[in-house]
Amino acid sequence: MCIKDTNVAYIIWQNRALDFYLAARLCYLSQLYSAAAFLANQTIETLMKATLIYWDKSFVPEDAGHAIKKMINMVRNKVKGQTKFDIPEDFYFEQRYQSVSRYPKDGNGLGISSTFIEDLDHTFVELISMVPLQFNSELLHTISGKNSRELACLRRSNSQMRRLRKILGAKLIRKA
Repeated sequence: MCIKDTNVAYIIWQNRALDFYLAARLCYLSQLYSAAAFLANQTIETLMKATLIYWDKSFVPEDAGHAIKKMINMVRNKVKGQTKFDIPEDFYFEQRYQSVSRYPKDGNGLGISSTFIEDLDHTFVELISMVPLQFNSELLHTISGKNSRELACLRRSNSQMRRLRKILGAKLIRKA
């Protein structure tokens, strides 16, 4: 199997997004909401960039900056069958999760919704489903049970696990 440079780049970016995603879940489930908000923003931004790297050979991640709304539109235009792709506005509204979570300002709150973790899980899986390549990714290793701590974090209160396993075609490896 010959792996293209864009495929390698996608996996590298997806691996980084997985780190942010697991950290966001862990922070949220530990009631560290500001950190969870920032890490969720990083998760979505990084995974959207990974998706665009895979589908758009001319995409330059650094040029996109932190413009999540712009990247949503790019995903709609560049990824086949994704014209209606969207994510909850909380994740990018006025870049609050990107900036206010780190730099508190009077009058600007984060507004963590009661569906934060469900929305994050759904968005993560939606983006994963857009790319058919999962060759040797950390996500594939995690979902297969090779990374047990990460799997425990991924599973906890995650209604998207069955769908994620189906997309990845991964079965849990039972240790003897």
